[in-house]
Amino acid sequence: MKPVRFGIVSTAKIARDWVIPAMKAVPECEVVAISSRDGSRAARVASEFGISKHYTSFSDLLNDDEVEAIYIPTPNNRHVEDAIAAARAGKHVLCEKPLALDAADALRLAEVQMQTGVQISEAFMVRYHPRWLAAREIIRSGRLGRVTQIHATYSVINDNPQDIRFQPELGGGALGDVGVYPITAARFLFEAEPIAATATFEKLAPDGVDIAVAGLLEFPDNRNLLFSGALLQAWAHWIMVIGTDGWMEIPVAVWPSAEQETIIKLRKRDDIYDRDVETIRFPPANQYEEEVREFARAIRGEIRQSWPISDAVAGMHVLDAIRRSAAERARVLVHRDRG
Repeated sequence: MKPVRFGIVSTAKIARDWVIPAMKAVPECEVVAISSRDGSRAARVASEFGISKHYTSFSDLLNDDEVEAIYIPTPNNRHVEDAIAAARAGKHVLCEKPLALDAADALRLAEVQMQTGVQISEAFMVRYHPRWLAAREIIRSGRLGRVTQIHATYSVINDNPQDIRFQPELGGGALGDVGVYPITAARFLFEAEPIAATATFEKLAPDGVDIAVAGLLEFPDNRNLLFSGALLQAWAHWIMVIGTDGWMEIPVAVWPSAEQETIIKLRKRDDIYDRDVETIRFPPANQYEEEVREFARAIRGEIRQSWPISDAVAGMHVLDAIRRSAAERARVLVHRDRG
């Protein structure tokens, strides 16, 4: 297929460290332009990655007829407006998570997507990793019996108080940065949407961001997710999936190195002492490469997009319910859009 020509909005770290290298590595993508309000920074990053054009204006990037698709790693509070501008310019959009600050904003973007017909997807790279796909197949196979519980966490230690994740005006906070991953894992593995949320936040100041989140999501058929996420705790990212006939452990679940072999551990239901563990091994894989490859193929019509904007809207309803639960200290039902 002909490569999809991407423009990159901003010189954010995730773009430099992961997404631009991923796009450069796969034949389905070509990075042709980048924009940043800091012209010298845009020029430096363009030179580093061999990107032919750089702009100091987002509008100039959108006016570039060579650019077919936009990757958006701007601060969370800019995602929807940047994505709407790109869609109205006729560009496809791959936007970093969270797609929006709330479901209402996500629905605004969904309406623009319907009007323009462009492809829009929320960039959750984990859903493309071969190990996550294999974990879902293990559940589907019935090997674990009826899966009733998922326990998952993602915590990081971020010692930079000036980081955008600690700035409420930019949409920072643990829920939107790290807590979303355990939630996404449960929606992915249960293949269902939660019906209710009970959650708590930890904050350093009443008007500050949540530095930690923990809670319970209730899914249909008496299934549950126990989850947590934190910005000021030791690095930890793992998933446990528990069924009536066994359980599955996914260590280093969110952010394995692209050079790292990954594993799934399976235990039988009667193995009290952890003596009969089956380890399934997966060769190194770059989940960002898998993500951008699939998005490009969807743009070209070779495949149907696995994660359309409707999935992101559903996810935002879950985050809204979690925030409301934490604020009200109560169990909150998750809103469902009709249709």
